[in-house]
Amino acid sequence: MAAADSRHCEQTLMFTDIVGYSRLMGRNEAMAIDMLGEYRNILLSHIEAQGGQLVECIGDAIFARFDTAASATAAAIAIQQHLQTFNTLRDKKLPRLQTRIGLHKGEVALRDNAVFGDTVNIAARLEPLAVADGICISQTVYDEIRYSLSAPAKRLGGQALKNIEQKIRVYLIKPAGINWRDHLHYFLRGLNKKIIAYRYPLTACLLAFIAAGFYFVPRWLVPGYAANYVEIADFQNLMNEKADADYFSAGITEAVRSQLADMRDVYIVDSKEGIRAPIRLEGSVQRLGDNLRIAYRLFRRKDNVQIAGGKLDGTYQDIFILQDRLVGEIARYLADEFDLQNFRPAPLRLTGDVTAYDYYLRGIEYLAKSPSHETIDSSVQLFNTSLVHDEKFSLANTGLCEAYRLKYEQVKSAHWLNEAERYCLRALEYDDRSIKAYKAIGRIYSEMGRYDAATKYLEKAISISADDVAVIVELAAVYNDTGEKEKAEKLHIEAIRKFPENWIAYDGYGYHLFRNGKYNEAIGIYEKILDITPHNTLALNNIAAMNLFNANFDKAAQYFSMAAELEPHSMIFANIGSMYYLSKNFDQALLSYKEAMRLEPENYQFMVYVADTYKYIPGKEDLAIFYFKNAIQLARKEIQINPNIAKSYRYLAIAQAYFGKISDAENSISFASKLDGESIEVLSCKLRVAIAEKNDGKIKSYAKKLLESKYSDKLLLANPDFGVLKEPRFSDLFDRTH
Repeated sequence: MAAADSRHCEQTLMFTDIVGYSRLMGRNEAMAIDMLGEYRNILLSHIEAQGGQLVECIGDAIFARFDTAASATAAAIAIQQHLQTFNTLRDKKLPRLQTRIGLHKGEVALRDNAVFGDTVNIAARLEPLAVADGICISQTVYDEIRYSLSAPAKRLGGQALKNIEQKIRVYLIKPAGINWRDHLHYFLRGLNKKIIAYRYPLTACLLAFIAAGFYFVPRWLVPGYAANYVEIADFQNLMNEKADADYFSAGITEAVRSQLADMRDVYIVDSKEGIRAPIRLEGSVQRLGDNLRIAYRLFRRKDNVQIAGGKLDGTYQDIFILQDRLVGEIARYLADEFDLQNFRPAPLRLTGDVTAYDYYLRGIEYLAKSPSHETIDSSVQLFNTSLVHDEKFSLANTGLCEAYRLKYEQVKSAHWLNEAERYCLRALEYDDRSIKAYKAIGRIYSEMGRYDAATKYLEKAISISADDVAVIVELAAVYNDTGEKEKAEKLHIEAIRKFPENWIAYDGYGYHLFRNGKYNEAIGIYEKILDITPHNTLALNNIAAMNLFNANFDKAAQYFSMAAELEPHSMIFANIGSMYYLSKNFDQALLSYKEAMRLEPENYQFMVYVADTYKYIPGKEDLAIFYFKNAIQLARKEIQINPNIAKSYRYLAIAQAYFGKISDAENSISFASKLDGESIEVLSCKLRVAIAEKNDGKIKSYAKKLLESKYSDKLLLANPDFGVLKEPRFSDLFDRTH
């Protein structure tokens, strides 16, 4: 009889829960119950407004259903926006009320008000995947709302859900804007990707990683001793009406960081860098039409004690005044907190035209993205539009300078370096005290090989801002490039003596030692960084790198493991696995690779690692075959979605070579070569295929090219997959390297 009362139909299901509710219940049960009541009122009002129906409430979780994906998504976005506003207006001493939401559309069975079917399980499993203030939706929901969606969305790829046989493609929507912390939550940090972008050419990948440690660390990442440093989180945009609206709150965040970095004896860190400071600044921005509100909260992490907080209201035309007032208030409170002389940071030298500033911020947003022709061209267009409104806007000219330098890196045409030089010089013409422009022109002249000019401009920057350690480090790098190594070392040591609390000074010196092959000395310098900032994953990874170059794989694995405790993501575990793999500890390597694959079940790169490891474990060849086959399927699937990723073809080639399909493997690697040239990753893959083919001529050719490209002979010989190189007929390759 009950079965006759049920009906089948398509529904979009919503699951929600409160972030940190159990912890709050343990601390203050009465407050938690009050928050739950407010939470339910907010959610139910938006569910009903969109025609949804409450199915049930289970503790702090709410389960609802909707007839369409569009109405469910509209309700979810409205809920998150309402909660953002609620938290802004709420007493800052009270905990924030945040939720996660999961949405999935599919066929269900309805019986009275109960809902049954796999769709329920999928929706319930999607909710925990969301970050706080986020909404995780399945592909079926995304397909229906993608063209009408105005909130920022991020593809998370296929996700394995508990008790669900097939992987589900998932997207994240976050009305407040998807910030760097969210990207780090879901994916690997760019620098860590470089370490394990390909297990075999670790030398080059680690070189890129370490170089990034001093070339791309912004000036305000200058943590000192714990008593006097402040962590600044990205300001949140609470009224994110357009997908690109987050550029505005990011601009305010950068302005605050830049100005506060000038406070003497106060060190500013970015919350995304994994260095937890005892004092934290959070903020939000609301822009409705021409009205603007900036809110902030400054508090001690210990016991969550608020130091200060407030709101500044005005019009969009008042943005520069509001920013200066905001920084002035925060600086005053920090001076009181640290018992320092009151300090009023100088206003940033921007522009008198708010429209020019707006386009500049948009350009900066594109410039910060992973470089591509599309992102660089978009930034150029926006900076040029900014200059239409104010041609003398120095920062917009500097932005064009940096964009054209990136353009040069993409196409290697000297024309773009000349354009970059022209706009940097224009920037300095309009603001001859712009440290940002001096650093940019110094880097351009280094690229051109005009080291005297690079030195001249960097020295000028130091004369203007003698405390800018990043400029000193860059000048020392120029001396190193010109062969003046003693002069470079002297500059590094003087920077450390003068700025003993500044970890960038140590990082620059560590990189200098690395470039000159002094790995043990570099380890000592990076260990000093850990004395200053114990939660510094960059330093931990660099110590691991130095041990890797010394062929001390167990020690490298130890430091990668310490980094994993701070940032437990898949690439770090893959790094750990690779260290054990190189030391031929295959059982331990397998554990780490399996952990990486647990976090990213559809990652064909990790599947190849697991397969490679199984082939060296007696009696496990069937498992090697299984994982290589899966890697082939997933790599081909990725190629169908995006045929322009060289990595997909490289790993496909390795798996094909294992099965003796040499012709297929060579075809795959030819595609990788077209996309990535004769990179060290492609050469390593070609060597793998040549070894599988047993072609001594090709083996010698590719091994020689790898060694000429500074691939370490120790790493080449340590890699089990290149074991054939230890045979006497290849000994002449390595005789030439000593």
